Amino acid sequence: MTTACRSRCPRPRPRCPGGISLVLLVLCAPPVAAAEIHEHNVDRSYSTTLQYRCLVSVPDDYQAAGEKRWPLILFLHGGGTPNLEKLQQTLKGLTALPAVVVIPICPPSADGPRYTNWNSKHLGYVVREIGKEYRIDEKRRSVIGFSMGGSGAWELPSYEPELFSKCVVLAGVCHPWSLRHYPPTQVWVFVGEKDYMRKEQQETVTSAQRFGVDVV
Repeated sequence: MTTACRSRCPRPRPRCPGGISLVLLVLCAPPVAAAEIHEHNVDRSYSTTLQYRCLVSVPDDYQAAGEKRWPLILFLHGGGTPNLEKLQQTLKGLTALPAVVVIPICPPSADGPRYTNWNSKHLGYVVREIGKEYRIDEKRRSVIGFSMGGSGAWELPSYEPELFSKCVVLAGVCHPWSLRHYPPTQVWVFVGEKDYMRKEQQETVTSAQRFGVDVV
């Protein structure tokens, strides 16, 4: 029997993730000329052995045909029951973002409403399915996460080494085991002065640097 790869990272207590929109904008470099862009928000479900509901935003100038391809940003939310209204508001705040943004909703665990750590194997499936449905630039796929999502973002490239060129971690930690054979993915790490588990976050960065991970 194949065992799904779950994140081995502890889940830091959620705090306010300031500056996420700015990070998303940076991930989509190079910039485009100023223009009025309104995202189209859609709600999709992707089935593995779990059902992943995903909120998807595409730029207003997105075209299903042609040569142009768009960057992909996968955003992993923090622990606890996700606030769908707030996540949908996050999409509405990305009107100038020239990228396809995907926000999967972490499925509930089998034993109750508590939300589990992100499952790297299933997230890889979701990213590949998105690539079949949308015109994605495979060289500009990024993952960003906060708290539990930050831990998932740390670990995901180690399980899916071909998928992501950039990774952004806000208030996330990861077990050194997942960093030993890390792919050449650039990792941006943000550690706040008042973050819960701040020491563990810094230890993760130290371990990553020791194993040669490209940490910014």
